[in-house]
Amino acid sequence: MSQQAVIHDINQIGNLMADQPEKTKDSPATVQDLRNMGIAIDANFMVIRSEMTNGFTKVESDFKSVRGEAKAESALLRSEMATGFAKVESDFKSVRGEAKTESALLRSEMATGFAKVDARFTTIDAEFKTVRSEMKTGFSDAKESLTRWSMGIFFSVVALVIAVVGSILFR
Repeated sequence: MSQQAVIHDINQIGNLMADQPEKTKDSPATVQDLRNMGIAIDANFMVIRSEMTNGFTKVESDFKSVRGEAKAESALLRSEMATGFAKVESDFKSVRGEAKTESALLRSEMATGFAKVDARFTTIDAEFKTVRSEMKTGFSDAKESLTRWSMGIFFSVVALVIAVVGSILFR
């Protein structure tokens, strides 16, 4: 019940009292007068009580509605969060798988590269051994040549010395 309706009802009670004949205004109220006023007051309180009950029912209904909306929104939010977390977890698993694949590829490439380097070192080692062998052979040949030359030079010098001494002596 609105405030204006209550004021209107109070005015009606006041009018009932004011509408009493002049002669009865100063006279004590009769039981019937009091009864009529009680009925009017009771009727107004019943209207107020009814409107309060309706108001409380509406408030309770609105609270239930809000509670239902809140539950629905929280359920929707939980669902969205679960979906989001599932996607994040899926993305992490995907990234982890990609990282494992990439690391395996990198390890394979590294193994291939190291195998090539190892093969190259093996080739270089073999070439060094070949060069050492050739150098040893060359030095051995040079030593023999040098020994022959030194012997030849020695004999030539001896022959030259004998020839010079012989020419000096037999002159």
